[in-house]
Amino acid sequence: MLRWILLASIPASVFLGIEGVAPFSRWSLNSLLLALLLLALLFLRFEEGDYGAREVAAVGALAAVGAAGRVFFAALPGVQPATFLAVLAGYALGAEPGFLVGALVALLSNIFLGHGPWTPWQMLAWGLAGASGGLLAAFHREKRLLAAAAVLVTAWGFLFGWFMNLWFWLSFVYPLNWASYVATCATSFWFDLFHAAGNLAFVLALWRPMADMLRRYRERFGFRYLGNGPDGISLPGNPRERLSGP
Repeated sequence: MLRWILLASIPASVFLGIEGVAPFSRWSLNSLLLALLLLALLFLRFEEGDYGAREVAAVGALAAVGAAGRVFFAALPGVQPATFLAVLAGYALGAEPGFLVGALVALLSNIFLGHGPWTPWQMLAWGLAGASGGLLAAFHREKRLLAAAAVLVTAWGFLFGWFMNLWFWLSFVYPLNWASYVATCATSFWFDLFHAAGNLAFVLALWRPMADMLRRYRERFGFRYLGNGPDGISLPGNPRERLSGP
């Protein structure tokens, strides 16, 4: 029921904003509401998902490392490992855990760097970066996987900036048209370029060892459902990893 309310609220908020109904016509407020609704919907999906303690532990650990890394590199404009770790989590754990890692990195690191109306947008941007990491599971050869990861993570250096520019554009720029949005993106070009270059450096230096580590974690702590025991008692197992019985 809650999911349907959230789903219905998103187009309703956009429609009321376009029609100029107060307070939805104030896009600085409406865009924040939309970001919060999307986050609530996506967190609810994860909460209702069938994830075990292993996935939750991995998500928490990667989010903590990503937040610490972002704070550590805060002095370098645009350079931080959050995007790289979010995409890596999406590849190793799946799109939904990847989204959660990216969103939590923004939430945790902003405890030190400062929360504000930009936080939900950062959570969405890095969450989407993490979810896109699930696309890399289609690459099985190591060289192609590394090349695809480099392209994807580097591209997110610019995509993240354009996404955050959308928040800035809706909140502080007038008039709202394509020309003003392109001008807004042009002002952040060098920050986005540094972000993309930093992402590429993290992929080239850390992708292989960290991807191998997460693969070993997944293989070591994953197990399969092999059917009922000799006394007809069901053996425990993660339903997402179950196979059909013998």
